[in-house]
Amino acid sequence: MKRSKNDKILGGVLAGIASALGVSAGLIRVIFLVGFFAIGGITFGISSGAMLMIYLLLWIFLPAE
Repeated sequence: MKRSKNDKILGGVLAGIASALGVSAGLIRVIFLVGFFAIGGITFGISSGAMLMIYLLLWIFLPAE
């Protein structure tokens, strides 16, 4: 899995995940945003703050294409 350099909005992390899974980057972005802004702040068993930290760590540690 690698960060996308061509199809990125912020860091290319979600586009890289979408590419690795073989799905649309838009779908992954929508799932992430719905999960991030879900009522109560907890979705998929993870808080919004944890989701943000995971995203930032992936941005730092995933190599770019």
